[in-house]
Amino acid sequence: MAETSQFIAPPLIKRFSHAAAGHEGVLRDESGALIIKPCLPKEVAFYQASAAHPAFARWMPTFMGTLQLTPQDPSTAPALPSASDAAPKKPLETSIVLSNLTFGFTKPCVMDVKLGAQLWDDDAPLDKRARLDAVSDVTTSRPLGMRIAGMKVWKGATKSDYQIYDKNYGRTFSADSVIDGFKEFLFSGDIDDAHAKMIAGRFAAKVEEVLAVLENQESRMFSASLLFVYEGDPDALEHTLLIEKERKPAKDPLAEGEQEEDDDDEDEDEDDEQAAAKAKKAEDLKLIDFAHADWTPGQGPDLNSIHGVKSVLSLFKQLAA
Repeated sequence: MAETSQFIAPPLIKRFSHAAAGHEGVLRDESGALIIKPCLPKEVAFYQASAAHPAFARWMPTFMGTLQLTPQDPSTAPALPSASDAAPKKPLETSIVLSNLTFGFTKPCVMDVKLGAQLWDDDAPLDKRARLDAVSDVTTSRPLGMRIAGMKVWKGATKSDYQIYDKNYGRTFSADSVIDGFKEFLFSGDIDDAHAKMIAGRFAAKVEEVLAVLENQESRMFSASLLFVYEGDPDALEHTLLIEKERKPAKDPLAEGEQEEDDDDEDEDEDDEQAAAKAKKAEDLKLIDFAHADWTPGQGPDLNSIHGVKSVLSLFKQLAA
């Protein structure tokens, strides 16, 4: 998208409940298909410019534009979360509207993995650089270029439902033990080990594609993340996998003229069914959080982020083996 689109606030905006890394002020629309996240102009600019980088944009949430949230009449207050629930620490005038990665999942399990050994950009003041360097030095960020920033795992209705792992959880691991955190994400929930291993293999394949893209792009991302989501409800996962098997291959556009007119009504019904099927996913992955990101032509690939992506790839390959 070349220019920012201005959105009118939906009739109902609710607090987003599936953030894995403690992002404050994130909202969603009534359908759940969109999230509305407070942002700075730099992040908006990065999304806008991504239109010129389609290979990279494929791994970003779909950018819908920006939204200005205006104060509501007290009588409509229930339509918005309270300030204590949803307002960011520092009020921001603009929010960014993105596709919701957890949409289409029954019980989404979510993991946010922060990329980079260096977590600050050139605009960061010295005290912030020192603070973030200290975090990197004592966590897996320095040796592996990545750190688990937060997780949310569905444990099942008989096991306390969701378990939340905050930012401190990921800071407890060393380079040698961090695989235990990834195991906790995939193998401690309600799905069986065979399906967890399958999901690990799918994530490995996706991370490998992200790596190939980053190695051929010229950008810099500081404190960006890989966001992983998989279906944590066993029945929903089985149903989704069945849909995948039954889904028909795409029609050859060259053969469209040979279709008989009698098939039109049937095609419309199939389109509705396929649209519903596409809303169901077994797993998904995106790059997120571009508040400190720039497109940097002439400066080569983002080795800081690539370091972390390679580490994540290695871990998922081990879990899929």
